[in-house]
Amino acid sequence: MDLRQLRNFIQIVELSSITAAAQNLNIAQPALSRQVKALEAELKVPLLRRHGRGVMPTEEGIRLARRARAILEDVEDLARDVSGDRKTLSGALTLGLPPTVAEILATHLIERTLSTYPDVNLRIVSGFSGHVQDWLLRGKIDLGVAYDGQKFQAISTRPIIQEQLFLIQRPANRQAQDGVPIDAGDALRQPLILPNPEHGLRSRIETIAQERKIDLNVVLEIDILPTMLAFVERGLGHTILPLVSVIDHVRAGRLIARPIVRRSIDRRLVLMTPLNRPSSRLTTGFAEFLTVEVHKLVTSGQWPGTTL
Repeated sequence: MDLRQLRNFIQIVELSSITAAAQNLNIAQPALSRQVKALEAELKVPLLRRHGRGVMPTEEGIRLARRARAILEDVEDLARDVSGDRKTLSGALTLGLPPTVAEILATHLIERTLSTYPDVNLRIVSGFSGHVQDWLLRGKIDLGVAYDGQKFQAISTRPIIQEQLFLIQRPANRQAQDGVPIDAGDALRQPLILPNPEHGLRSRIETIAQERKIDLNVVLEIDILPTMLAFVERGLGHTILPLVSVIDHVRAGRLIARPIVRRSIDRRLVLMTPLNRPSSRLTTGFAEFLTVEVHKLVTSGQWPGTTL
């Protein structure tokens, strides 16, 4: 098979008709039919089913069309990468972000990409750090941002920022005011509302608690941030989060954020690139662009509670 055959087959699938595809491609219908038969003979499976109104792909035909689209996109990216203007970036790129990072970074990054690199088709997906790492290993995303944790030989990591964690409480359940520090031991002994043990944040908190020989009192396990904060507001427990995750609640006076001292609890945000496949000019250039934009948010105060 060749790229021309793949492009033509995709057109047939999209139009559900060999006749319409032939007209659109300016190819004789018998010649297009022979291409399909040649593909079926090479792959030894039927790719299309004929019916009165045209054709529909078989299960194998659907898989071929899906993989063919990915191949053709890679070929187009390769051509742009080799021959394009070195000062510009173009092509499709998928970026994975943890939910708390996506809340602060996604909108900013999309807006900056549209203005700086309008030819980049940026797609952002959100998931826990473990999910982002898995997507990167399996080729589902091109770049990933995650909290430092489990190491993989096939992933390269580069630190971006250090994020301090705060004890989050509702104002009415104590006399101390927002911003008053609390000892790490006292913070970890509070009744806590935390994500499930698979979450990177929970793992980080448990590691610090084990170092200090403290048994955590986890009263609720909730992975949905708005739900977690709603229960904290009701006084059912406290939580430990980065400041950016609750900044609107703190400014509105609904929650308070207390710095954790005498063993600060923090975590490092890293940019991940895959080592099991070659990097393109797009991924390399966008990685630098992303890092610069994150640093701008930190230095301007839009990403509070972090250091470069």
